[in-house]
Amino acid sequence: MDTDRQLTVEFTSLLLASVAPDELAVLDESAQEYFADPAAALADGREDVPLGSGLDVAMITPYLMAVASAVLPVLGQFTADLAKDVGKDLVKEPTVTAIRRLFRRSPAEPAAALTPAEMDQVRAVVLRQSVALGLPPTQAELIANATVGALHVR
Repeated sequence: MDTDRQLTVEFTSLLLASVAPDELAVLDESAQEYFADPAAALADGREDVPLGSGLDVAMITPYLMAVASAVLPVLGQFTADLAKDVGKDLVKEPTVTAIRRLFRRSPAEPAAALTPAEMDQVRAVVLRQSVALGLPPTQAELIANATVGALHVR
């Protein structure tokens, strides 16, 4: 699996942990299906049932992967901007490592952090992508909240 796909799966796992933890068990299989044919994965078994309702619904994983795929380039740009601010000699981390440092895995973990304005931009990207995927507003909000919660903010 290439680095972009690995990062997408890693970020999706953080989102799943708060949105649909039961889907973590099949994340690798879902990722393979998504990367093989994103459109088919997103169209497979679609139902209009609220996420978190306890009813049997289509998997949310492909939608989270699509959202992660849209958010990661934005995070990459933020880390590139940070590198410009700090100075090229001081920043030697590859972009992928810098993006991973934004992921919130534990409170004690040292990490990079987004500004509130950058977080607002991430939230807007998630909402736009969720709506473009045809998700209901309540699910779009849930995914946006999970995304914001999975990242460090200053």
